[in-house]
Amino acid sequence: MEKSCEECLRYFNSGGEGGFNCAESTVYGLTTILDIPANDLIRIATPFGGGLSRNGYICGSLLMGILFLGYRFGRENPNASRVPAYQAADTLVQKFRSKYGAIDCRELTGLDLKRIDNTGEEKQRVHETVCRPIVVQVCQWVREIVETSSSGPRA
Repeated sequence: MEKSCEECLRYFNSGGEGGFNCAESTVYGLTTILDIPANDLIRIATPFGGGLSRNGYICGSLLMGILFLGYRFGRENPNASRVPAYQAADTLVQKFRSKYGAIDCRELTGLDLKRIDNTGEEKQRVHETVCRPIVVQVCQWVREIVETSSSGPRA
């Protein structure tokens, strides 16, 4: 694991009480690595964990990676091109889907996080073996995309 991506895991909760969820952990690490103020973004990230508020939809870490690519490559005026942001986000989504075979939390984890029986040891095991590596991988891919791109408004 890249040393700098360890920040993404510093407060990751691994399914226990307390700590950050996958989306918050990804935001925390990337704000630290990319030197962006974190507090407001971490609060924004909270409901994205568990595939959008534990609904099992798109992975929160992936969503936050896309958010950061939007921050880096997004446009500030309606006449500017969307292409740099779309290309960067699509690159991340394709890498994710290629490696993991899915982008939805429920498919990736096999858990229905709204069921009370999926909140104990199994959830903790899945967070350690599935979610933790995803948080690190998304961090690494976002860094690679930002570092290898020469386009975008914040270059």
